Amino acid sequence: MSIAEKMASNQKQIAISEFFEKNKHFLGFDTLNRAIITAVKEAVDNSLDACEEARILPDISIEIQRVPNKKDNLILIAKDNGPGIPQKSIENVFGKLL
Repeated sequence: MSIAEKMASNQKQIAISEFFEKNKHFLGFDTLNRAIITAVKEAVDNSLDACEEARILPDISIEIQRVPNKKDNLILIAKDNGPGIPQKSIENVFGKLL
């Protein structure tokens, strides 16, 4: 077994969701205000990138709703006129992140 293989076998593999949970401060989600700003920025950036790639003039809307009876829980709804993600590709795009 090579040194690289030994080192790789000793590394712990964690789920992306576990990484996000443990590293909120690195990712911009350590406070509610930073989380809102980060999430909105990411949603808008993704919409702009997709529309630019498809050569579509972007039409983006962002809605933030409070979750009833949950103080710091919000729902972010991002809508755009981009090309979207084919149904068969959704798992590859989001499945590994969640």
